Amino acid sequence: MPVFSFGGRYPIVSIEDLEALYRASSVELVRRFGARRVGEGYALPIQGVPWFTLIDLGRDYELGGLVVRGVSLVNAPIKPWFGVVLGFLVGDFVLGVSFVGRRVVGCRSFPLNPPLDLWDLPRGVVFPRPLAVVSEVSGLPFDVSVPWGCLDALGVSVGGARTRYLLVYSNLVSVGGRVFVDFGSSGVSF
Repeated sequence: MPVFSFGGRYPIVSIEDLEALYRASSVELVRRFGARRVGEGYALPIQGVPWFTLIDLGRDYELGGLVVRGVSLVNAPIKPWFGVVLGFLVGDFVLGVSFVGRRVVGCRSFPLNPPLDLWDLPRGVVFPRPLAVVSEVSGLPFDVSVPWGCLDALGVSVGGARTRYLLVYSNLVSVGGRVFVDFGSSGVSF
């Protein structure tokens, strides 16, 4: 749910916001999380989802040539079941990289579903599931850029698209208070 300014060190998951989401009344869903009523339930916007962290890059950028250099993860477990997606938010897509704790396999495309260790989701709440198109990386630090080769291979076109946000997602919420994304030494080039 948090939207942070570029630079600094941020948790990859907000445990406090996740707990608040589970306790939220319908009024709190609307006020705190920006939900809108849809039929009998509520739909959350992407910035209202606690397992997504949005980093505001400060202005709109064209995707062509956009690179965030020198991104690091602090305390990230190097395990085959752990993954973090960092990518530019473009409509219903997240375009970037996936940090994995296993052998890199190249391009991947998958929906950003609720994390694996959330057994039950709040009833009556619909969550956005943007489609991630990523190239995998395994070393630190790494650069985040649009995986043009992956987009071409999948037949996805985002010509002329612009973005202002970098989205951070982890497939596990249980690492939320321990794993951080660090932009302290990072820079944006375009």
